[in-house]
Amino acid sequence: MIDKHDRILNNRFIALAFTLLLMTLCCLGIAVYLRAKSGSSMYAFLDWDMFLAWVPFLISTMIALIFRRKAVRPGWLGMTLTGLLGLIWLFFLPNAAYLFTEMLHAFRYFSAQPESAFWFEMDFWYSLALTFGVAIVGLMLSTCSIRQIEHVLQLFVHRFVCWIIVGFILLLSGLGVYIGRFNRWNSWDIVSRPGQVVMDLMNDFSSASGLPVAFVTLMFVIQAFAYVIISLISSRKDMPR
Repeated sequence: MIDKHDRILNNRFIALAFTLLLMTLCCLGIAVYLRAKSGSSMYAFLDWDMFLAWVPFLISTMIALIFRRKAVRPGWLGMTLTGLLGLIWLFFLPNAAYLFTEMLHAFRYFSAQPESAFWFEMDFWYSLALTFGVAIVGLMLSTCSIRQIEHVLQLFVHRFVCWIIVGFILLLSGLGVYIGRFNRWNSWDIVSRPGQVVMDLMNDFSSASGLPVAFVTLMFVIQAFAYVIISLISSRKDMPR
């Protein structure tokens, strides 16, 4: 008999996924309201960005389904499929944490005026709540997705090794967020135009601004705190596997 905590679609997982989905729909609803009221296309990009943020979460759920029981070991075909899914997951993972950077748009559409400060406009607070909610959804999708992959890794390697791998994944995710926000490359550009992506990174890291190192470090720390918090408030059996 399968333990209730050993099922991928347990109650906690369903509640988590439903809550994140509800938050996503609420955020998109506020964006629609702001566009309708302003008669502009503000936040139209969120539809695509939030869809991409869900992709790694869905992929990690597929991987977790393959390894939903400790006693189950997929054959070579399953391992090949898992490896391919894992690679695709790693490419798309930064799209989730990328939503954290969308908070800049709360100030993009509003400018301070001496006679009328923008924070006295209710639309600004709608915009701030929208971008804050989007940031939370992105960090939660990223963290929970990494947690699922961590549970799979623990079937094969020591817990300490898992932590090292998770740290490396968080670092790569921060780098991916930088590539998307500042160099404007997409996940699939890493495959279709790897040379240009690497060249841009080399130019950025060799510059005197120090922005790439500082930003990637900041994103690493933010994601690490989110990961640790989720890990502390949930036990191994509580998380979707």
